[in-house]
Amino acid sequence: MNKIQILRKISQTFFFIRALLTGFYLSIIGFVWKFIFGYGNFSNFRIIAIILAIIGGRIFCGWMCPFGFLFDLMYKLRVKIFKLKKLPNVPEYIHNKLKYFKYFVLIVVIVLGYTFGFKVFTDLYLLSYSLLILFLVLGFIYPRFFCRYVCPVGALLSIFSKFSIFKLILNKDKCVGCKLCERHCPMQIKIVDVDKINQIECVRCFECMSACRKESLSFSYKK
Repeated sequence: MNKIQILRKISQTFFFIRALLTGFYLSIIGFVWKFIFGYGNFSNFRIIAIILAIIGGRIFCGWMCPFGFLFDLMYKLRVKIFKLKKLPNVPEYIHNKLKYFKYFVLIVVIVLGYTFGFKVFTDLYLLSYSLLILFLVLGFIYPRFFCRYVCPVGALLSIFSKFSIFKLILNKDKCVGCKLCERHCPMQIKIVDVDKINQIECVRCFECMSACRKESLSFSYKK
């Protein structure tokens, strides 16, 4: 584990513990509602996450989100148990369609919130914990399943990360085409055989950079 991964783990652990200490009850629905509509302290938190997205992409998802922390633990547990050398992938034709579903979820959440009032999300704890269990299981099978396909918070930040100043960049002169980076990407992003890396799906976990033995990947400013 290199320095950047150590720093990320420290950051994730800190924000997860902070969330627990400030009354965070692992309610996916409650978390989504509070973040999207800026309830209480989440108003400032949302502003910070959006600013970070504009600067460097979905940093919140990879470094600060308490659910991202849990979903990382699940897929890495599977890697360790089964000694996987390559992360499991959803079939490409399904993945390329399913990754847009989170934007539909974002629209539904916003419409429900403004149509029926924010209280529509407050009494769904049983459903919320059931969903958490479901997504933990799916996250064990396919890395960050919720983050890839369902999370409306990720969808919101993806919109802003489209304009991110700092980007993940592949130096094709150094790259040997081994695709070791893609094998370790929990978001199933194509890196090698593309003109541009999909920045809006990237959660800035930098697993690809850690896996690359040629140091052909960097996170820097590029027009």
